[in-house]
Amino acid sequence: MNCYYKTMSKSKQFLPPASVVVTTFNESQTILLLLEALEKQTHRPAEVVLVDACSVDGTVKIVRCFADKSVLKIIVLSQAGNRSVGRNLAIRKTRNPLIAITDAGCVPEKDWLEQLVQKQLDTNAPVVAGYYCGLPKTAFEQAVIPYVLVMPDKVDAISFLPATRSMLITKAVWKKTGGFDEQLSHNEDYAFARQLQNMNISIAFAERAIVGWRPRSSLLAFFCMIYRFAFGDAEAGLFRPKVFFLFFRYVLLLLCSVVILFFLEPKFLFKLWIPLGVLYSIWAVDKHVRYVPQGWFWLPTLQFTADAAVMAGTIFGWLKKYKKTIFD
Repeated sequence: MNCYYKTMSKSKQFLPPASVVVTTFNESQTILLLLEALEKQTHRPAEVVLVDACSVDGTVKIVRCFADKSVLKIIVLSQAGNRSVGRNLAIRKTRNPLIAITDAGCVPEKDWLEQLVQKQLDTNAPVVAGYYCGLPKTAFEQAVIPYVLVMPDKVDAISFLPATRSMLITKAVWKKTGGFDEQLSHNEDYAFARQLQNMNISIAFAERAIVGWRPRSSLLAFFCMIYRFAFGDAEAGLFRPKVFFLFFRYVLLLLCSVVILFFLEPKFLFKLWIPLGVLYSIWAVDKHVRYVPQGWFWLPTLQFTADAAVMAGTIFGWLKKYKKTIFD
């Protein structure tokens, strides 16, 4: 696994049991990679509680076949609904006070659970944020990674928030928060992390509790993912400063374009747009090229695509929240 942090083994000591919860929906192509990785953990899960949202691609059959032959104790439940509904159900069904969470589509390193539990023991923090790395197979997928994951040189261990790709939480704190907001279907783990932060719940960062993540493999899939993130933030009433500056850039460009059309000839628009587009593309490459040695030429396209997805997702997320507020 081509990750940025390399795990280091420690002398073995007693670690308390931990449950692992996973939600799935049509993950027949990825679920075996996750289950096999969980089976190989140096600190084996006491149980794996998997909630499937009524998949139609054979995901549950694959899981049950694996469970019949595995040393893991795998509990499979079916529940229609979003990831929040599934995670809350899975956590309710766990039998241990320590609960690790990851997603289908992720591949935990062999000491992922050990590192999470060890960090919890060392710090006594009720929440542990693990880390993640990309597992690209193409130049395009490599270019997607810095648009989605927090890169190692950008990590602040004090403010790093947990994501459900890699985290551990005590069942007591999950109950205290009321669990994941089941009204949110897109960026619910970020909303949950912000809730933890607002409640002043201690969060420890385990940089060596790593899961690998498969990036989106097409431009449309990338757009949809970024759109969902932005929509989820707006729907939850969360606002990131960088989104404000993104809208500011394009609103300013729009105003300048209107002024040019009103006072000058349309051809002057190209004298504005082309240089700005070139400079913006250079900036997009410059800020991420050190992470994308093979797929750097995709960076300008991904930047413009991400901008469009963020603005569209934010606008429609706000509209949904505003409409709900009015009619409620």
